[in-house]
Amino acid sequence: MSLRKNSLYRLTVQGAFFCSTPCGGFAISRSTMRDFVNPLVLLVVVVLLACRAGGVGDVVTLDGWILALTVTAFIVNGALCMARLLARRRALMSVVWSMGYLILGSCAWVLHGTVLNPADEEQGALLVLKQAWQQGESPFSIDENGDSLFTTAASLGKVELVQEVLAGGSAPAGQLAEAARRAAENGRVDVLKLLLASGTPVNSTAGSTTLLCAAAQNGQRKAVELLLQSGADANLADAEGTPPLIHAVLAESAPVVKLLMQAGADPARTDAEGRSAADYSRSEQIDNLLTSTPIPQ
Repeated sequence: MSLRKNSLYRLTVQGAFFCSTPCGGFAISRSTMRDFVNPLVLLVVVVLLACRAGGVGDVVTLDGWILALTVTAFIVNGALCMARLLARRRALMSVVWSMGYLILGSCAWVLHGTVLNPADEEQGALLVLKQAWQQGESPFSIDENGDSLFTTAASLGKVELVQEVLAGGSAPAGQLAEAARRAAENGRVDVLKLLLASGTPVNSTAGSTTLLCAAAQNGQRKAVELLLQSGADANLADAEGTPPLIHAVLAESAPVVKLLMQAGADPARTDAEGRSAADYSRSEQIDNLLTSTPIPQ
């Protein structure tokens, strides 16, 4: 009876692995699965989930790998569990591993449909727009969301893609300014530098804001520094009459306030409501910067 059970167990396990593994017929022992394969796959999945949650790497690729690994591990452990149950052996660890991978796979699926950071949606849009470009669509064509491949690539900091698009033909002036605005507000300094070198006016307006206001509003110190070094007007207000300094104060970014003050931003400048930067300040450090930083003559 024991021999029969062992034979049934081996036959069922081998059959299960033949059906559930990509290479077909790959035999693996329960101890190998328990001591090596499961811990290794778990480590890889956890690392990929951490990258996914932190916005590191391509979202679609990460999701694909996570789902593939968790689903495969769930099937293999489930098959092993069934094999042990059929042979009337204990299958507790196989059940635990199967449930663990089911939970991880569910987390991956939830992450796949959840925007963990603002760039996730754009990453998906970028793939769609890039495929359309490869099929002959213009990289400057605007989709239903008001995005083009060019502006989306700039927003995500895809320097090589932006460079490739520019090499293929001159961009419309409006899209150059919009791409630069997105690069400035997201701190994509390399892309912003490339766009400025490609002829985008440093004081250009995109939508209702200037490049410097967009960078200051989001506390992007390096982008602000690059724009000022490139000759941006530190007092040029946006379409609503709000100067960069007030945007920086509202963003509570002391480093940006300091850069703007050193570049000649006037703290007495007011917005459309007649309020100055000091009126919006809620920080003693920023108050000191507004009153003590020497303004270049």
